Amino acid sequence: IEAAHGRAPAIATAAKRLNPSRLVFTYQGDGDLAAIGTAETIHAANRGENIAIIFINNGIYGMTGGQMAPTTLEGQVTSTTPYGRRVELNGYPLRITDILAGLDGTCYVTRQSVHTAPAVRKAKKAIRKAFENSMAGLGTSIVEIVSTCSSGWKLSPAKANDWMVEHMFEKYPIGDLKDTTASKA
Repeated sequence: IEAAHGRAPAIATAAKRLNPSRLVFTYQGDGDLAAIGTAETIHAANRGENIAIIFINNGIYGMTGGQMAPTTLEGQVTSTTPYGRRVELNGYPLRITDILAGLDGTCYVTRQSVHTAPAVRKAKKAIRKAFENSMAGLGTSIVEIVSTCSSGWKLSPAKANDWMVEHMFEKYPIGDLKDTTASKA
Protein backbone atom coordinates (compact mmCIF):
# COMPACT_ATOMS: atom_id res chain seq x y z
CA ILE A 1 0.00 0.00 0.00
CA GLU A 2 1.37 3.42 -0.83
CA ALA A 3 0.81 6.13 1.75
CA ALA A 4 0.99 9.90 1.47
CA HIS A 5 4.33 11.28 2.64
CA GLY A 6 4.62 10.85 6.42
CA ARG A 7 1.43 8.82 6.80
CA ALA A 8 2.81 5.30 6.53
CA PRO A 9 2.38 4.44 10.26
CA ALA A 10 -1.31 5.47 10.11
CA ILE A 11 -1.91 3.33 7.01
CA ALA A 12 0.08 0.47 8.56
CA THR A 13 -2.03 0.71 11.72
CA ALA A 14 -5.22 0.34 9.70
CA ALA A 15 -3.80 -2.51 7.61
CA LYS A 16 -2.65 -4.46 10.67
CA ARG A 17 -5.88 -3.91 12.61
CA LEU A 18 -7.94 -5.06 9.62
CA ASN A 19 -5.62 -8.00 8.91
CA PRO A 20 -3.98 -8.94 12.23
CA SER A 21 -2.53 -12.17 10.84
CA ARG A 22 -0.56 -10.28 8.15
CA LEU A 23 2.96 -8.91 8.42
CA VAL A 24 2.73 -5.12 8.15
CA PHE A 25 5.75 -2.85 8.01
CA THR A 26 6.70 0.61 6.82
CA TYR A 27 9.84 1.65 4.97
CA GLN A 28 10.56 5.34 5.53
CA GLY A 29 13.37 7.82 5.06
CA ASP A 30 14.40 10.45 7.56
CA GLY A 31 12.36 13.20 5.90
CA ASP A 32 9.27 11.02 5.83
CA LEU A 33 9.58 9.61 9.35
CA ALA A 34 11.38 12.36 11.29
CA ALA A 35 9.82 15.42 9.63
CA ILE A 36 6.32 15.28 8.17
CA GLY A 37 5.63 11.86 9.74
CA THR A 38 6.85 12.54 13.28
CA ALA A 39 3.37 12.67 14.83
CA GLU A 40 2.10 9.58 12.99
CA THR A 41 5.22 7.63 13.97
CA ILE A 42 5.24 8.67 17.63
CA HIS A 43 1.55 7.99 18.16
CA ALA A 44 1.57 4.59 16.42
CA ALA A 45 4.62 3.58 18.48
CA ASN A 46 3.12 4.95 21.68
CA ARG A 47 -0.05 2.90 21.10
CA GLY A 48 2.13 -0.18 20.60
CA GLU A 49 0.75 -0.97 17.16
CA ASN A 50 1.96 -4.41 16.08
CA ILE A 51 3.90 -3.10 13.10
CA ALA A 52 7.57 -2.95 12.17
CA ILE A 53 9.04 0.37 11.07
CA ILE A 54 12.17 0.31 8.92
CA PHE A 55 13.76 3.77 9.04
CA ILE A 56 16.55 4.79 6.64
CA ASN A 57 18.63 7.63 8.07
CA ASN A 58 21.09 9.19 5.65
CA GLY A 59 20.97 12.65 7.20
CA ILE A 60 19.63 14.34 4.06
CA TYR A 61 16.59 14.53 1.81
CA GLY A 62 18.23 12.24 -0.72
CA MET A 63 15.33 11.86 -3.16
CA THR A 64 14.39 15.53 -3.54
CA GLY A 65 17.61 17.42 -4.03
CA GLY A 66 19.76 16.98 -0.96
CA GLN A 67 18.09 19.44 1.41
CA MET A 68 18.68 19.47 5.17
CA ALA A 69 16.66 16.81 6.98
CA PRO A 70 15.81 16.67 10.68
CA THR A 71 18.69 14.19 11.05
CA THR A 72 21.30 16.31 9.24
CA LEU A 73 24.41 16.61 11.41
CA GLU A 74 25.73 19.87 12.84
CA GLY A 75 28.01 21.42 10.23
CA GLN A 76 26.85 19.04 7.49
CA VAL A 77 26.54 20.77 4.13
CA THR A 78 23.31 20.28 2.17
CA SER A 79 21.67 22.12 -0.71
CA THR A 80 19.71 24.25 1.79
CA THR A 81 22.58 24.66 4.27
CA PRO A 82 25.55 25.45 1.99
CA TYR A 83 27.62 26.58 5.00
CA GLY A 84 26.57 23.58 7.09
CA ARG A 85 23.80 23.04 9.61
CA ARG A 86 24.07 25.68 12.33
CA VAL A 87 22.40 24.91 15.64
CA GLU A 88 21.55 28.55 16.36
CA LEU A 89 19.70 28.78 13.04
CA ASN A 90 18.56 25.22 12.26
CA GLY A 91 18.38 23.54 15.66
CA TYR A 92 19.93 20.23 16.64
CA PRO A 93 19.75 16.97 14.69
CA LEU A 94 16.71 14.97 15.76
CA ARG A 95 17.51 11.56 17.24
CA ILE A 96 13.99 10.29 16.66
CA THR A 97 14.88 6.66 17.34
CA ASP A 98 16.10 7.60 20.82
CA ILE A 99 12.73 9.27 21.45
CA LEU A 100 10.84 6.21 20.18
CA ALA A 101 12.85 3.92 22.47
CA GLY A 102 11.42 5.80 25.46
CA LEU A 103 7.80 5.02 24.58
CA ASP A 104 5.96 2.25 26.42
CA GLY A 105 4.46 0.88 23.19
CA THR A 106 7.79 0.01 21.57
CA CYS A 107 9.16 -3.45 22.23
CA TYR A 108 12.30 -3.39 20.07
CA VAL A 109 14.27 -0.36 18.91
CA THR A 110 17.63 -0.80 17.24
CA ARG A 111 20.03 1.17 15.06
CA GLN A 112 22.03 -0.70 12.45
CA SER A 113 23.98 0.03 9.26
CA VAL A 114 24.85 -1.72 6.01
CA HIS A 115 28.40 -0.45 5.41
CA THR A 116 30.10 -3.88 5.70
CA ALA A 117 29.06 -7.49 5.12
CA PRO A 118 28.85 -8.22 8.89
CA ALA A 119 26.77 -5.05 9.35
CA VAL A 120 24.39 -6.22 6.61
CA ARG A 121 23.97 -9.54 8.42
CA LYS A 122 23.18 -7.74 11.70
CA ALA A 123 20.70 -5.46 9.94
CA LYS A 124 18.94 -8.44 8.34
CA LYS A 125 18.74 -10.16 11.73
CA ALA A 126 17.26 -6.99 13.28
CA ILE A 127 14.66 -6.67 10.53
CA ARG A 128 13.69 -10.32 10.91
CA LYS A 129 13.31 -9.85 14.68
CA ALA A 130 11.12 -6.77 14.10
CA PHE A 131 8.92 -8.79 11.73
CA GLU A 132 8.66 -11.66 14.23
CA ASN A 133 7.72 -9.20 17.01
CA SER A 134 4.97 -7.79 14.82
CA MET A 135 3.55 -11.23 14.11
CA ALA A 136 3.75 -12.18 17.80
CA GLY A 137 1.80 -9.06 18.81
CA LEU A 138 4.56 -7.67 21.04
CA GLY A 139 4.21 -3.99 20.07
CA THR A 140 5.99 -1.64 17.72
CA SER A 141 9.50 -2.45 16.51
CA ILE A 142 11.76 0.20 14.99
CA VAL A 143 14.85 -0.64 12.94
CA GLU A 144 16.88 2.43 12.01
CA ILE A 145 19.43 1.87 9.27
CA VAL A 146 22.15 4.52 9.25
CA SER A 147 22.93 4.87 5.59
CA THR A 148 24.82 6.88 3.00
CA CYS A 149 23.64 9.16 0.24
CA SER A 150 26.54 9.26 -2.19
CA SER A 151 24.86 11.63 -4.64
CA GLY A 152 23.50 13.99 -1.97
CA TRP A 153 26.76 13.98 -0.06
CA LYS A 154 28.67 14.35 -3.34
CA LEU A 155 31.06 11.53 -2.45
CA SER A 156 31.99 8.25 -4.06
CA PRO A 157 30.32 5.22 -2.47
CA ALA A 158 33.55 4.21 -0.70
CA LYS A 159 34.17 7.74 0.60
CA ALA A 160 30.52 8.03 1.65
CA ASN A 161 30.90 4.85 3.73
CA ASP A 162 34.03 6.28 5.37
CA TRP A 163 32.29 9.61 6.06
CA MET A 164 29.29 7.82 7.55
CA VAL A 165 31.46 5.77 9.91
CA GLU A 166 33.54 8.81 10.91
CA HIS A 167 30.67 11.28 11.38
CA MET A 168 27.22 9.64 11.49
CA PHE A 169 28.01 6.88 13.99
CA GLU A 170 29.08 9.43 16.61
CA LYS A 171 25.60 11.00 16.65
CA TYR A 172 23.74 7.80 15.73
CA PRO A 173 25.64 4.93 17.43
CA ILE A 174 24.94 1.42 16.20
CA GLY A 175 23.25 -1.11 18.49
CA ASP A 176 20.07 -1.93 20.37
CA LEU A 177 18.37 0.95 22.18
CA LYS A 178 15.54 -1.16 23.64
CA ASP A 179 14.56 -4.81 23.67
CA THR A 180 11.74 -6.03 25.89
CA THR A 181 10.89 -9.03 23.72
CA ALA A 182 12.77 -11.65 25.76
CA SER A 183 10.42 -11.10 28.69
CA LYS A 184 7.30 -11.16 26.46
CA ALA A 185 8.09 -14.10 24.18
